[in-house]
Amino acid sequence: MNTLRVRQLRNILNTIFIFGALVGMFVYYKGNIDTGAAIIIISMVFKFVETAIRLLKPEKEN
Repeated sequence: MNTLRVRQLRNILNTIFIFGALVGMFVYYKGNIDTGAAIIIISMVFKFVETAIRLLKPEKEN
């Protein structure tokens, strides 16, 4: 994978995380606590994957 594609993938994963966290917080505070917590935990998986990709730092292609 080239650097641009990795950056795009990381941006997509971050967007999913942010959206999921916001939805989870809304559900948590306005409705069902268990469902809201589950949504937040699932969205955190996307953040963990993004962080792992960032830490691995793919090699640059020449």
